[in-house]
Amino acid sequence: MKPIVAMPFRHHASHVCAEARKMLADAGFELVCNNTGEKLSPEAQHEMIRGAFAVIAGTETYDAAMLRDCGNLKAVMRFGVGTDNFDLTTMKNMGIKVGVIANYNAVAEHALLLMLAVMRNFPRSEREVRAGGWGRFPQRELNGKTVGLIGFGRIGKRLAELLKGFEVRLLVFDPFVPAEKIAACGGMPAALDELLANSDVVSLHVPATPENHHLIRQETISKMKEGAFLINTARGALVDEKALAEALQSGRLSGAGLDVYETEPVHAENPLFALPNTALTPHCSAITYETNYNGGIICAESIIRVLNGGHPVYEI
Repeated sequence: MKPIVAMPFRHHASHVCAEARKMLADAGFELVCNNTGEKLSPEAQHEMIRGAFAVIAGTETYDAAMLRDCGNLKAVMRFGVGTDNFDLTTMKNMGIKVGVIANYNAVAEHALLLMLAVMRNFPRSEREVRAGGWGRFPQRELNGKTVGLIGFGRIGKRLAELLKGFEVRLLVFDPFVPAEKIAACGGMPAALDELLANSDVVSLHVPATPENHHLIRQETISKMKEGAFLINTARGALVDEKALAEALQSGRLSGAGLDVYETEPVHAENPLFALPNTALTPHCSAITYETNYNGGIICAESIIRVLNGGHPVYEI
């Protein structure tokens, strides 16, 4: 009987490339996929993964209840980088190896896109022209500004590289990264309050943990530089959207560029939607052709490595 690789997430067909599927098939795996086009119920998801050797996972939940009776499971690969939907403790206790893919360039590019879009008032200008108008709105240049990065993992570091051409002053808050590594990337280590007070643009690149819940809230917004811009391509739970909307409406902050939200998919009554000084995208920063292709190859290679006694390419 062939070992099984399960793909319960509904977007597997567009995300996991044919070359990656062939790699797995050539290595002797049977692929079991969610071809319903819909999110599976917890019961159907559990049934799909129960006998699997490996899972390529999306944003569906993998907690202790989901992992029960999964004694054959040796690898879980997240088709992304966030693992807030994983019970990592249970996985470790079960001896399951966990890996992610490399989407850092795509997300860093998207963060830069949102910075430029919201600072140049692009969404408002674009809507104006489509409506047949010719109104011109205030714009700000990124060049020479102070940018604060909260979190300096692979995405933050890549964004720092992309920002070099804009000659920005780069402040970085990440207590887990040595100061010399931040300095080597052109940044200056800063305390959180120092970063908030001095940054023209604040960009979030930390995971959604209990400690980081509503990292950006009324209290921290009050510490931000007057008229600053906020960018979030990380996780929606990092931002108190009600407090952010109030700050944008009052002019305390000049604008926000968001790819992630507290509730996804978003609801029409989200207070941010009515505000003109926002650039909003539907949690799509990592969904590029290049990331999907490379991500599939990384998942396949990681699973084959585990089969042969090794470790995932990007192991958690």
